[in-house]
Amino acid sequence: MFLAFAPNSLSFWIAVLTVLFYFTIMYLKKRLIGQTPTKTQSIINVVVNVVILVGAVIVIMLANEEFSFKSVIDSFKEWVTHQTEVLIGTAFVIIISLTVYNTIKVILNHSGKRGLINEKRRITIAKVILSCARYLLYFVDAAIILSLWGIDITPVLAGLGIAGLVIGLGAQKLIVDFISGIFIVFERHFDVGDIVGIGDFKGEVIDIGLKTTKVKNWKNEVKLFSNGSIEEVINYSMFNSVAVVDVRIPFQEKAGAIIDLLNKEITKHLPDLPNLLTPPTVVGMVDMVDNNMTFRITANTVSEQQYGVERAIRKAVKDILEEHHIAYPKQEIKIFRGEDHDRD
Repeated sequence: MFLAFAPNSLSFWIAVLTVLFYFTIMYLKKRLIGQTPTKTQSIINVVVNVVILVGAVIVIMLANEEFSFKSVIDSFKEWVTHQTEVLIGTAFVIIISLTVYNTIKVILNHSGKRGLINEKRRITIAKVILSCARYLLYFVDAAIILSLWGIDITPVLAGLGIAGLVIGLGAQKLIVDFISGIFIVFERHFDVGDIVGIGDFKGEVIDIGLKTTKVKNWKNEVKLFSNGSIEEVINYSMFNSVAVVDVRIPFQEKAGAIIDLLNKEITKHLPDLPNLLTPPTVVGMVDMVDNNMTFRITANTVSEQQYGVERAIRKAVKDILEEHHIAYPKQEIKIFRGEDHDRD
């Protein structure tokens, strides 16, 4: 042993002082930096920790009379000499695994350039394949490296089989999530980038794994769903969306003239909208309430892009009505005094 930590040894007291000094520095840094350090402060924090710990190890070793750098270096050289083939083999296995993984990633990325129409589908499949490949390479690398270091993996594999059976019996929920994840991906319930509604949560699918699915709503809130719990899904991205705008016009105006005017002028007042697929059309009168007529305007849009189109249509309708001096609907409120109500 290189170190002798007897209570009366110099290295023991140096270790104690180093621990006290370390925690003092940590306390001062916390007071100076605060709870949320910046990126630069985090880097400085890591550097200080490394310097303190490395310096403490060197000082403690030097304080120990039995310690010798030469003996440590000689022992390390001897160990490296005897394990050269094993170290080279381990490095070779890791390099080959990284090469295989990066090759799979490049192939998947390149295959998507051939058909941009199914880009979201390609991203979804690529994520699942890369995830499976990564875990498979982890397992193969571990088995090969353990064999190189002279560890018999047969008992390990047998133990893993028994452990897998026990875990499978106790983790049926996990298995259900995996199976559900496979069905979600290969039956194409939804893809990465689709807008979906799961329960009362609506948002964009940002990741699909074999166990969980991540959905982000318009407020950048991310919710994780276990795949086994996803029973009913509304996929808003499967087909084009429809923009719907209702316009209320007073009874004094002629319904036919209003329909003709809007159909003729609305396209002229709209800006260039790349998400608009068909020109807005007045489908007719849909309601008559409070001395007002309600006309409905619809237009086909790119999936889940109808909100911006609806805002543009409302502004265009407002401009048309103002140009042609068409009055806006007014809500009449009648107030009765107590004596007037009794007299009536």
